[in-house]
Parts: sequence; C-alpha cells; structure tokens
Amino acid sequence: MGGYSIAVLQDILTRLTAKEILYRIEKSKYCVRNFRNPYVIANVLLKNSAVAYWSALNLHGLTEQIPNVVYVQSSSRKNDKKVFGVRYKFIKVKPEKLCGHVQAGYGNEAYYMTDVEKTLLDCFDLPQYSGGYEELIRAFYMAAPSSTKLLKYGKQMNNLSVLKRMAYLSELFEMKGFIRFQSEVLKLVNRKYSLLDPSSSDEGIFNSKWRIRVNVPEDKLSSMINKMY
Repeated sequence: MGGYSIAVLQDILTRLTAKEILYRIEKSKYCVRNFRNPYVIANVLLKNSAVAYWSALNLHGLTEQIPNVVYVQSSSRKNDKKVFGVRYKFIKVKPEKLCGHVQAGYGNEAYYMTDVEKTLLDCFDLPQYSGGYEELIRAFYMAAPSSTKLLKYGKQMNNLSVLKRMAYLSELFEMKGFIRFQSEVLKLVNRKYSLLDPSSSDEGIFNSKWRIRVNVPEDKLSSMINKMY
C-alpha cells in the first residue's frame, strides 16, 4: 500500500477491523475473517519460530493425544498468550538448537515446524513439553527416525545427554538402523551421568556404558512399547 501515510493506513485498518473484515492478532498483526490456522498464527506471532514439541509430535502422527496448547520454539523470548481461544507457549532456546525446521502446508496455510528427528530430540531435551514421558517413549519407538539426522542435530544442539538417552533406549529396544548411531554416541560419552528422564527423581540404577541413571525401570520402559501391540 505504497503512497499512504501511516495515519491513513491505521485508519484503514481500524475501519476494516470494525467491519470484521480483518481481525487483530496483536499490535500490527492482523488476519482476514475466518482464518484460524493456529500453526500459521504461531509463526506470525514470533518470527523465525517453528511449531515444536508436543504440537509437532501430534502433527507428525506420533501421538494420539491432542495438545490444548500450541508449542512454539524460537531463540527469542515472548510471553505466552491466547489468540482466538488458542493458547500459545513460546519456548526460548539457544540459537544452535534452531535446526531441523521444515515447511508444512501450502500457500496461505504454510508454516514452519520441526521435522521428526528434531521433534524427538527437543522432547527428550525438555520432556515437560512432550505430553508425558511414556507418550514420548512410544513416539520414539514408532517413528523410525533417521539416526544420521539425530546424530547431526544432536551434535549441533551440543546436547550429549539427549543423544545418550536415545542411544540407551535404541539399544534396549533393539531398534533397527541404530548401530552406527550408538557407536558414534559412545565415542562422545564422558564420565558425567545423565538422568534418563530429566523430569523425574534422581534415583535408579547406573548404566556405566551410556553414563545414564535409569530412573525409569527397564521393565516399565519395555511395557510402554508393548502396549502398542
């Protein structure tokens, strides 16, 4: 709308909003009538962001649970808010953790989200945003992710704990295609122990190979995936 002054543009927006042709999302951000795609709106609310964590698990078909919050990952900070009745939670991460973003949808419905591998890494990093640890374990087993991508992203994220958790679980569940992944992670393992479930208590047996404190009993872990069959 070149050639119009800011005052004129503001007046036009005010009129269009009053007539409900446009709806105000927040300051300087509007959408047309009947547009309610929460994932597109998530990207609009915060630049350089991606739908992630539990929301991405659901979009990838890795959980039957439907989150009542849209989780959004970015390197910028933003307060959580509600738009058109939808709650948005913004999770700020370090810039090096911004990888594995892919475009989903087409045209006006296009938005960015984390791919399968990055979604799993993020959820093992911050399981409180994954919809529950049991749900995450099943998602990891069911997803058949690319172990090459997991290793690449995990190294970029500089998060050894997450890689150790996945290596331990892939070995426990005898997941196919993870031999090289396990071998490469084993080269990175140091003396420091990490909790298998960082959101749970600091107890359980110590696995010296992966330097993991198994604070979720192995029989319980096995039962989680056995429920799938």
